[in-house]
Amino acid sequence: MRGRRGAALVLLPLAVVGIGAAFLADEGPGPVPLHDRPIVAATLACPDLGMTPPGAGDPLEPAGGVRLDVRTGGLADGRVTVAPGDREVRTARGAGRLTLPPVEGGGRDGALQVAARDRLAPGLSATVTAPGDGAGPARARCVPASSRTWFVGPSTVAGRDPVVVFANLSDQPSQAAVRVFADGPAGPARQVSVPAGGTLTRRLAAFAPEATVTALDVEVTAGRLLVWVSDRSSAAGPFAASRFVPATAPPASRLLLGGVVVPVGPPAPAATLALAAPGRAATVRVSVLTQAGSRVPVGLEAVRVPAGGAIAVPAPLPAGAASAVLVESTATGAGGAATGAPVVAGLGVASGWPGVWTWAVATRIQSSSGGQGLDAYGRGTGLSRLDGPTSGAGTAPDAVVAVPPTPPGAAGAVVLTAPLGPVTAWLDGAEVRLRPGSVAALPVPTGPGGGSLSAVGGPLVATVVSGAAPMPGAGVRAAPAAGAGPAAGAMLPRILSAVVPLSGAARVLDVPAVVADPAVAYR
Repeated sequence: MRGRRGAALVLLPLAVVGIGAAFLADEGPGPVPLHDRPIVAATLACPDLGMTPPGAGDPLEPAGGVRLDVRTGGLADGRVTVAPGDREVRTARGAGRLTLPPVEGGGRDGALQVAARDRLAPGLSATVTAPGDGAGPARARCVPASSRTWFVGPSTVAGRDPVVVFANLSDQPSQAAVRVFADGPAGPARQVSVPAGGTLTRRLAAFAPEATVTALDVEVTAGRLLVWVSDRSSAAGPFAASRFVPATAPPASRLLLGGVVVPVGPPAPAATLALAAPGRAATVRVSVLTQAGSRVPVGLEAVRVPAGGAIAVPAPLPAGAASAVLVESTATGAGGAATGAPVVAGLGVASGWPGVWTWAVATRIQSSSGGQGLDAYGRGTGLSRLDGPTSGAGTAPDAVVAVPPTPPGAAGAVVLTAPLGPVTAWLDGAEVRLRPGSVAALPVPTGPGGGSLSAVGGPLVATVVSGAAPMPGAGVRAAPAAGAGPAAGAMLPRILSAVVPLSGAARVLDVPAVVADPAVAYR
């Protein structure tokens, strides 16, 4: 195992503005003049949704093959490597797929690493999909390894048994400090050590027993780790499989959760908004965004989040339609910017099956200056220049986001949200216009490699939702967005199993002019 993991390539870096200049990230350009350099190597880490925890008899997801969908920035044919196992994904016109068969008796490592070099490295993105149960597939986006990760939402009360997975991506021992915020007293950070190339699983209840809501802060202090959470029931039976909980945005004073689709009942549609204030106490305003616009539900005008604690509040989302939730600290600064105490958030959506929640994460939203475009998580992954961000669809070589295809036998939709300003987006060339504070659901492109999304205006947040396909003759079709035409309505899943946030992958590095090797600054 050590030999298989030892060939990790340079991590995909994050530049300072969003794709097509969505909005400025927290980090501005440094004092040293920057030059554009091509990316020569990129590595992403993917949770192995088909893994069996050490010492357990069953995998976290129902047995079956795991599918890996890979996209590169260009249309070149080539090979992308997958570790462990020295496997390859052969790409044709920038897209490829690899199916990993089920492993008898477990034996999976907990994480996959997808690496590309030379002409295939720019724009590398990947999505991993497991069969899930009858409620639909489990899906996750592959991401660069991060030194700090947040998860918000899962409960550890009786009947719930979430698990935290720590996968070591290197040949050296790794360590992490784990801090949990809950609806009770917050305890001190606890240290977790993972052996070289190994995987460690811990029940969330070991960190926060009998908590109705949790927020998990994982800071890697040594080595490289991929951390992920699976929210699962402690009871066996159909449709009780775990639900992957994606990493959410770090603390911020303005967050967008979703977009999501709440399936038509039974059971009755419901959603729960989980909030935590890692620092000082916060008061937030919660808005629900739909195709018709934005509104603040009664009772959510000023929600108090205690310092160092977590709470859960009901989020009244419409059934059978796309929606999103905007969380804003009520204190404002110049220009209307949110300046209140930062919070972290997660959104648990009733999946359409009793007792099973599907989790959507937050995107950090910031006001834009100048041209805007598409991004997610509030992280910059596009091109920056000394005279300001690039703007306009297609004006930068990294102004496109890959949309993964819907798995066979499932239903899915692309959900676009414009929380602050108007947006014009193009999904495989089809134009969609969104008003400020609105949401739209569109069909996922039907090509084997998925599709491509670009935008101007904004900011814009995009997700792909997946789940069980509608019964014959009983499908619910979303209303088309303004300017999209009647063919743009998406067939919504009858059960929601996964919400995957989309973001672009950098195709150009910004490096100091004095650095000869563009990879040095990011090692």
